[in-house]
Amino acid sequence: MPENGDSKRPEPPSPDQYERLKKDAELLRNSKQSGRSDEAHHRQNLHRGMQSYVRYTGIGIQFVLIILLPTGLGFWLDDVLGTTPVLVLVGVALGATGAMVWVVKTVFRMESKSAGKQRQD
Repeated sequence: MPENGDSKRPEPPSPDQYERLKKDAELLRNSKQSGRSDEAHHRQNLHRGMQSYVRYTGIGIQFVLIILLPTGLGFWLDDVLGTTPVLVLVGVALGATGAMVWVVKTVFRMESKSAGKQRQD
């Protein structure tokens, strides 16, 4: 410590400043800081977006296939059996019903998984 009188000790904070600093320190301790860069966050968001895109595209393709398969089977059976529009209409009805049931089950399954993840966080 220098002997001359030029060096001063800093003044302690006032009680209001101390309380504000104490609250700020507590917020910093409790905040979840990953320490990752903005680019890493951007890549993570892109990855999540691609996962959602693939998931929902797959659901859409499966929805269409669930409708088209019974419809195509009905069309083929109508051609073989000679019952013109009857089995196509039955295939469309079965396919649409099956597709809606499948979508509802898929949505409920996805909702329960996301609710489970939220409980864990």
